Amino acid sequence: MIRFGSYQIDPRTWLLTTDNQAVDLSPRLVEILAFIAERRGEIVTKDELLDKFWADTHVTENTLTRAIADIRKAIGDDAAQPRYLETVSRRGYRFAAAQGAQGAQGGQGADPFQEWVKGRLALDSLDSARLDAAVASFERTVAELPRYAPAHAGLANAYLLQFEKTRFGNRPDRNRLVRAMQAAREASTLDPTLGEAWAVLGYLLNAAGKNEEGQAASRRATALEPDNWRHQYRLAYGTWGEERLRAVDRTLALMPGFAPARVIAGMMFVARGTMDRAEQEAEVGVRAQRQHQADRTPLPAVGHHWLRGLLHAAKGDLDRAIASFDEEISASSSGHVYGREFAVNAYASSGFVRLIQKDTAAAARAFARAIAEAPGHPKATIGMLAVASAQKDHDAIERWRGAADTAIEELTSGERGVEAALAAAGKQIVEGDIDRAVEGLDRLLTSAPAGPAGWIIPIDPMLAAIREHPSKTALFAKLAARAA
Repeated sequence: MIRFGSYQIDPRTWLLTTDNQAVDLSPRLVEILAFIAERRGEIVTKDELLDKFWADTHVTENTLTRAIADIRKAIGDDAAQPRYLETVSRRGYRFAAAQGAQGAQGGQGADPFQEWVKGRLALDSLDSARLDAAVASFERTVAELPRYAPAHAGLANAYLLQFEKTRFGNRPDRNRLVRAMQAAREASTLDPTLGEAWAVLGYLLNAAGKNEEGQAASRRATALEPDNWRHQYRLAYGTWGEERLRAVDRTLALMPGFAPARVIAGMMFVARGTMDRAEQEAEVGVRAQRQHQADRTPLPAVGHHWLRGLLHAAKGDLDRAIASFDEEISASSSGHVYGREFAVNAYASSGFVRLIQKDTAAAARAFARAIAEAPGHPKATIGMLAVASAQKDHDAIERWRGAADTAIEELTSGERGVEAALAAAGKQIVEGDIDRAVEGLDRLLTSAPAGPAGWIIPIDPMLAAIREHPSKTALFAKLAARAA
């Protein structure tokens, strides 16, 4: 339960009561009240509330104002002298800190439903520092309510994000992926009609490389709850071609401000060779990422500066590319779950752009920063091999060649064959064997199952030499055909 004053909210039913009597307030308005109360004195912006509770409806601020007025009336609150809901001029609302929402009291331990709400809010922040607390909240809920499917689905999401924090390294935490999948399967078994259970299971199966199963689970989630933007986004993540773009369009129709959908749409357009469309998606994403960072809104965007930097580099606008990579790196200080991953990507990409500019010292610094964040990072080790080759440092060449071979072997043994093939092509280019690199990429595009394999080839600065190769046209046509 969520308690404040004489009131309490039951998150199972979104029922508001006072002194054991039901208060006449709709479940939607009770959920809005709970959402603000759980933020414990933080400002909840108007845009945030509109995006969360009216994502699939075009409404004005007047709708929100009326909703808050109805909530105040139900709990006997006065806008001029609020006990609970305080209006923050031109920004939003805040639950009065002195009256902060409380959980179960009296020495009985935390209420399991409040723990579930706390975990859900922590996950939506995408803040690495809050992940362990989210896991603990969901684990407590599951322990108290082992038959409550949403708790298992929440736990699956929490374990998933813990895995995602590690996925950019050579040895991601596969144990977290396994535990997440177990929790998701339990949720879908307990309640086969729960869309969230199938949505998170689909995402996990795709992350594990089980694409057909993952797509089937994601499609089931959207069939059960077609107006849930989260399910549509996860369907987009796990599919390719027109199905991905349809799911992206549906996601953005339901949740217009959800910028991560722009990245996965941009991937499609890069693979198809429609770079103008990719640039449009990247620009919209960049604006959203900056705004999210300033507002600290839930589900903040990340990675858009990196994508835009790749597109600038592919066009030969190297200075703007580096500026975009630098902005991505700067944004990583926010603690976002995916922040370090995209910062490492930006460091490695910046290093290869610096090599194109013949600035080996700056390139070496960029690659070194990537390796410091992700030891053994394949692209960064290949970048250091390129620096050593440019400097004709034979001892360093041998050292970094060995490190690159080790990184590629680790990707291969970890069943990350697409990444291994891209890294192998990069190493072959550094060693001057561009023909072999092109042949390897062609095999990748021929043999890989349907999906995004190789989407980055046309814009990856590590593979820039391929854009001058005679076989480029045929290679890019094969990539585009896969994305049709």
